Amino acid sequence: MKVAPRRTVAGLIRTSVPQVGRYGLLRLDKNERCTGYPTSLVRAMLKGLSGHHLAAYPESRLLYEKVAKWHGIGTAQLAMTSGSELAIRYLFEAFLESGDEVVLLNPSFAMFDVYARLCGARVAAANFDREWQVDEDEILRRITSRTKLVALANPNNPTGTVLEDAAILAVLRRAARHGALVLVDEAYYHFYGKTMLMYLPQHDNLVVTRTFSKACGAAGIRLGYAIGHPDVIAALNKVQPIDHLNVLAIKVGEYLIDHEQLMQDYVKKTRAGQRYLLAQLKTLGLTALGGYGNFVLADLGRKHDAIVQALRDHRIHVGATLRLPFSSSFVRITAGPIPVMRRVAAVLRTVLKEQGVVAESVMAGRR
Repeated sequence: MKVAPRRTVAGLIRTSVPQVGRYGLLRLDKNERCTGYPTSLVRAMLKGLSGHHLAAYPESRLLYEKVAKWHGIGTAQLAMTSGSELAIRYLFEAFLESGDEVVLLNPSFAMFDVYARLCGARVAAANFDREWQVDEDEILRRITSRTKLVALANPNNPTGTVLEDAAILAVLRRAARHGALVLVDEAYYHFYGKTMLMYLPQHDNLVVTRTFSKACGAAGIRLGYAIGHPDVIAALNKVQPIDHLNVLAIKVGEYLIDHEQLMQDYVKKTRAGQRYLLAQLKTLGLTALGGYGNFVLADLGRKHDAIVQALRDHRIHVGATLRLPFSSSFVRITAGPIPVMRRVAAVLRTVLKEQGVVAESVMAGRR
């Protein structure tokens, strides 16, 4: 007898992404730290790790205290999770009933939509237009008595755009009138520099999520967190596993907080690399957009598929075609330090020549 999953699971369409063979490549497809960490620094991060750490269930209290102090909050306002996407999932599971409504931007972080539908919620989306803008009034109009949660990534992925504080505060006030939470995912905060955390004391319905995967460059340890009102965090924690952080993530997380300069240095280098790559793409005749994340968007035109495959033949992985409310041939390319971006620009120059996208004489004159 075939056992069917529940309807909310059966109706989901998920694309399987093979997680193999990426370590030796130039990984520009998932907004990770593309240069990795030196082995000596990895050893320093794990210094003091013993057999007892591996044998015992992890102790996360010190990490909680360090993160709370980092942000000037109490530990009751903090939920550490295995990646910020699990903080988001737990928030959805703790507060959404079947039939509730979730307001999202389209496009945005893909798991917002997935988690909403898994909970049986309806999705109301405010779409970006061809100018990469979203109507802020449209977001407000989407918030109704049926809304239970509004999820905004700020900066937004994959558009690289931001909503200013005034716009988010308007969303918070309207959502509060309808008894709805507002999640602001700040995965790319360090590349932007503005946060909503200072508004937490005035808005009990605000939750901010952060990750160690982007600016901290530690996607492999799967560590993130949510900050919000103690009552909201207490509800979120009810759906967490008992031992939800692993000991390696705890050790690395503690080290990165104690050595914040590592993150600051990488952010500075990445922002410089982003500006460099953006300029190079434009000299190659490609429509390219920067933004407030650690990536750029590039329009590869009709030969999109061939160019992406040619880059992969050169061991450079870039993101697939963006999922947008309109047709496009844009791809997302993770930014990194200038030396890495020089390699990308050089390979792309060769690939475009091979594909006949840009004439050799034009390319030579624009170097």
